[in-house]
Amino acid sequence: MRRIVAYFTAHRKVAFFAIFVLAFVVRLGFLLHHRGDILQVGEEPRIAEAMISKGQFADPYVIPTGPTAHSTPFYPFILAGIYKLLGIGFAGQFARCLTVVTGYALLYALYPTFASAFGFPYQAGLLAGFIAAAFPVRRSFEVFRGWEEPWAAMALALLLWLTLKRERSARPTLAGAIWLGVCWGLSLYISFSLFSILAGLLFVDVLLKRNFVVVRDAAVIVLVTLAVISPWTIRNHRELHAWVLMRDNLGLEVLYGNHEHVRPSAELNADDPASLQDFMHPGQSVPEATLIKEMGEIAYNKRDLHWAEGWIESHPGEFLWLSVERFFFFWLGPLNHAFETLIISSYTLLGIAGLGLIRKRVGAIQFRLWCTVLFFYPLMYYIVAFAHRYRVQIDWMIWLSAGLCVSVLLERKTGFQPANLESVSQIHQPKS
Repeated sequence: MRRIVAYFTAHRKVAFFAIFVLAFVVRLGFLLHHRGDILQVGEEPRIAEAMISKGQFADPYVIPTGPTAHSTPFYPFILAGIYKLLGIGFAGQFARCLTVVTGYALLYALYPTFASAFGFPYQAGLLAGFIAAAFPVRRSFEVFRGWEEPWAAMALALLLWLTLKRERSARPTLAGAIWLGVCWGLSLYISFSLFSILAGLLFVDVLLKRNFVVVRDAAVIVLVTLAVISPWTIRNHRELHAWVLMRDNLGLEVLYGNHEHVRPSAELNADDPASLQDFMHPGQSVPEATLIKEMGEIAYNKRDLHWAEGWIESHPGEFLWLSVERFFFFWLGPLNHAFETLIISSYTLLGIAGLGLIRKRVGAIQFRLWCTVLFFYPLMYYIVAFAHRYRVQIDWMIWLSAGLCVSVLLERKTGFQPANLESVSQIHQPKS
């Protein structure tokens, strides 16, 4: 074992390639075995199909409904390029699935690089990368039904690395704040869910430091971020006749997770006739999609949000219990699938245990970044129906923390000293 770890540590390009190939081959095998599911598409592929057939960013639901802001533009534009080359038949959909497989393979292959970039032992990322590559615990979401999640995870890693560099600097500059705002704005074109992380990081930074420069830089980052996403905001206003930052489907998702006979996850909802009697997602329901076409997306989502708020107010106990269930689904995995839950809960609990080690072994700044992200990012997902892909954006952080925990345990038990654990005072404190 030591020789294998030492070899990959000394040959990091080989390690990257090995993890990538392992992840790709495992998921390609899954794809070929279940090739009958290749033609099943969701909202973002439907938007891409509309971009090819109609020249519009539109029609995410089961029937054509017109211009949309249901999704951010990054992934549909990627798919539109694929469909333009290969069509929307089997070849195009197979290529779409390969982009999902490639995205996850690349993400897992980067785990050791993330470890080094943030000051974790390289072996922590190596262990995390190989295990994540070998076990596709998100099943079809890592092969057929995934969207932009792995790309958003990579974007978040870059954003947090830039934030770490800025935090380590003795004199953060205004130009640096502007550049960070540009990067955050571009990342929101990939996934708007990252906005909660931006808000959390700025809130904690201002709360802890409480000085003019920090407040100024936070305001600059927010303003630049809004300026970068303004072209899409203007597009949404032109097409939908309302101001929408990036996406407009909040009401739909809140209602889908909070109504009579609802279940904690989207999968359980789809399999429960009692839940489907009260509300169905327009991605599967012709009547609901027809309402969107008649009312318009904005009005439909406002109506759904109003209905969801009314149900929550009249069923506070049920809403609280659902939120608790969704909390456990988010952190422990889909509780209705024992194998996935066993793996996800295992590395999650190791990752939580490793948080304290981050402060001692990696650095106080990294500890604060990890705690902030892991607190703020999931808040929205406690009030909407759980889906297996929601945690991908932050899962690499949990894996690295878990890998650190295992590395330290091995060090104490066997005396094996992980690489990259240099003096915290030398590399993890702000420069003088």
